[in-house]
Amino acid sequence: EQEEDEPPNAVEPTPAVPLPEPTLPKPSSSPGSDSEDVAKRKNHNFLERKRRNDLRSRFLALRDQVPGLASCPKTPKVVILSKSSEYLQSLISAERRMAAEKRQLQLRQTQLLKRIAHLKGH
Repeated sequence: EQEEDEPPNAVEPTPAVPLPEPTLPKPSSSPGSDSEDVAKRKNHNFLERKRRNDLRSRFLALRDQVPGLASCPKTPKVVILSKSSEYLQSLISAERRMAAEKRQLQLRQTQLLKRIAHLKGH
């Protein structure tokens, strides 16, 4: 059993002995290694910028599809997501309501067709 003052799964304090840090292999001092690092960094920066721009454009496209947000150019991403979720829920609700109405109308149509057939038979 644990004492009430102690939080569950309490971790014992680690001793104050410094642990050796893992050493990374030093890059070779070949003449091209610095230029390779610069090229890799530039490529990484380019890909990251492209990813961020793609994400930004997708948020803008989503914002433009949500009623009431298209006219707000500085809409925060969290607002775009929450309003989009609300809008989707309203669409789902409307779809269910229309499906129920369609079933009722189909039932009424069937009843009326039967009545017409019955009246023609007399």
